[in-house]
Amino acid sequence: MSENNAPGMRALAWKQLRKSLSEIYRMRLLVTPIIRESFFLMGAWRPTEQPHAAVAKRFADVNRQFWEPAPSGKQNILIEGHLAEYGPNYLFRTGLAAKAIQSVIGGGDVVVVGNGFSYHWQIARECYRSFGITQWVFLSRKFILMTPFLALVAGLRAAWSFFRLRTPLQLLDLHHGGLKAGDLVYDEILRGTKQPTIHSVNWTAYKAMARSWYYYYQYHLLFSLKQYRYYIATHTAYSEYGLLCRVALQRGVTVIETSDIQMSTYDSIGEKDLPTYHQGINAEIRADLNGGTGTVSAREARARESLRRRLDSEIKQIDAQKAYSGKVYSREMLREALGITSGSKIGFVAAHVFCDSPHLSSSMLHADYYLWLVETIDCCAEAHDMAWIVKPHPSCALYGEEGMVEALVLAKGASNIHMCPRDMNTSSLRDCADVILTVHGTVGLEYACLGIPTILAGTPFYAGFGFTHEPVSADAYNGMMRNAAALERLSAAQMSTALQVFDAWECQFDWNNPIVTSAVLAQVWGNGVPRDIEKAYALLTQNLQDNNPRDLKLWHFARSVAAKGAAAHV
Repeated sequence: MSENNAPGMRALAWKQLRKSLSEIYRMRLLVTPIIRESFFLMGAWRPTEQPHAAVAKRFADVNRQFWEPAPSGKQNILIEGHLAEYGPNYLFRTGLAAKAIQSVIGGGDVVVVGNGFSYHWQIARECYRSFGITQWVFLSRKFILMTPFLALVAGLRAAWSFFRLRTPLQLLDLHHGGLKAGDLVYDEILRGTKQPTIHSVNWTAYKAMARSWYYYYQYHLLFSLKQYRYYIATHTAYSEYGLLCRVALQRGVTVIETSDIQMSTYDSIGEKDLPTYHQGINAEIRADLNGGTGTVSAREARARESLRRRLDSEIKQIDAQKAYSGKVYSREMLREALGITSGSKIGFVAAHVFCDSPHLSSSMLHADYYLWLVETIDCCAEAHDMAWIVKPHPSCALYGEEGMVEALVLAKGASNIHMCPRDMNTSSLRDCADVILTVHGTVGLEYACLGIPTILAGTPFYAGFGFTHEPVSADAYNGMMRNAAALERLSAAQMSTALQVFDAWECQFDWNNPIVTSAVLAQVWGNGVPRDIEKAYALLTQNLQDNNPRDLKLWHFARSVAAKGAAAHV
């Protein structure tokens, strides 16, 4: 070997050594959890003291007094436990829903499914045990021998689709075994990259596709091991959660979704019948309105009072509290603050958090929230007969997106487009807004109750009732925006419908849960305060001491779902 070649050979050898060490490290990451699980099951190893163990035990001691173990039965219940260690809110609501179903069907096994190995779930197991729920499926352990094969097949199936993709938009057309999955994969990529949109189909997209295929196969294996009648979910978004819901429905399992304040149920699935957040709420609202309980005047009166409380910042919900705080502007004050010409109509563009699950409804006119806003700003700039005010989402800072909306407006540089004053209370819209543009924003329902027309670029939970403008294509949406100044205020009949929908929505949501309160949720999410799970457990436990969980809306909702299921099987 010549002296001149020695540095190159040493560099090559060092590169090969690093590659070998990297492979060994990756193998260690795979093997170590297996060794730990084996030692854990043999009692030869225990994890270090779990954080929050003391407060979780206190919760379990208090919660245990409410529940008795239920007998086995033919109708089994599966609980999604993926977030059970993240916060007590998810654990408590899923456990409560399962006990409510058991109380109707007279028993049945309740099984919690969690990713990872059993030693990862010590606190959650203790807390679920206080409900009398002791059975678990730990996915990494259950399918440990199948994992290499599943990963290989998932990677190959993802590669087959990946090399045929040309644009990010084509991601939305992905299907797994006839089951639509593209919307879940798209949102998974946004969440993972923390980017407002997907610029190219790259390695990150491939990994998300492969992971989704892996979940799809794994969940089908899960449902082949045991028959379930009900599945209780915390989310229907993203591949990890959404595919579990969709595979469950494909297997004929009834799904109950219970997030922090929302309750929905799904019993069918199709290309245009997906278990999504907004369609779940829409179905519950329609069921409520078709139930014929209460008069129209009574519904309207309740809705007006609820709306008043919301606009007056009396609702203890995090996004609502952020939106409905600050200075209330009159139309004249707003014109003066932004330099808007007197006499011109004012439209508001209610922006969204870009990376936070844009595909939470059955359809959108654009690929994501960011592309919607870009196109909306472009069209607003051409609608010179209106002044447009763009309002960022109240929680955009939580997602690291502060300033993104401002950058888009500034880059456009249109004289008729303004940023919303930072200190403006959203209740200012009742006096200032002539038109509202949004994809899924609740603002479209709130101000429809006051007669303000809304143009939708998606299908939120209040769509399809006749009081919103719902163009069927992006071109139709653009055309409607350009002529927004011609839109008239809603009729009395439309306002009445909006109020009734608002009332049904308020009744369906669990806004004032006395156990899982907004203070508990703030500690879990770190919203306005540092994230602190010990405080969340302590608050929830104190609330549980003062309230009976059988009085909660979720208890009655889950019981009603089980009762309908029992009646259908008679």
